Amino acid sequence: MEPPEEPPVQRDSGPFEISDIESSPVKPLVERYPFEQYKHEGTLIYDEESSYTPGRSINVDFEYRDGSNLFIVEYKTDLSSTERLVREIETAVPQIERIYRNLHAAEDALWRFLESADRILEINVLVNGKETPYDEIEGVPREDVIGNYAIENAIVGLNHQGNNITVHYEHGTLQIESDWEQGTEFVIQLFEREILHGSK
Repeated sequence: MEPPEEPPVQRDSGPFEISDIESSPVKPLVERYPFEQYKHEGTLIYDEESSYTPGRSINVDFEYRDGSNLFIVEYKTDLSSTERLVREIETAVPQIERIYRNLHAAEDALWRFLESADRILEINVLVNGKETPYDEIEGVPREDVIGNYAIENAIVGLNHQGNNITVHYEHGTLQIESDWEQGTEFVIQLFEREILHGSK
């Protein structure tokens, strides 16, 4: 795989500064990984405007994966204008097709992603406006729930070569817990395989 000539995220991309871009090939950790790609990691220095205060500069770590077109942002402070930030990134980097600061996925793809786990610790679905464990819906077999009900939250466990990973899903966000330094990358690759590639 030949490296790209230019990182797809440029330093003069609109209303923010971009620094410390590093590009590296993605090494598959999951079986049947469908993408041959580079990931480009860096920091956005974003000037958040405010009508009542002078505003503030916020560092936002990002990762762009050029095969799946997945763009991941991570910040350690609350942003009052997350939607504005996302719109500006989309304008500055038009080749990005998907930005997942919240997980908006088809229900069947999300079920497929969670079912790829080694252990399902908890999955709650929405039934008549009420959060209900997926295996406790009266009159509906569990196999008929899977893929057909909206998932509210879930906790699943993964194991890869003796490394344990716990994934929490709630209201469109993923939280990944693992002592393994590759734990987050492993979950991202599962997400790409089951949701991004699987939805094509």
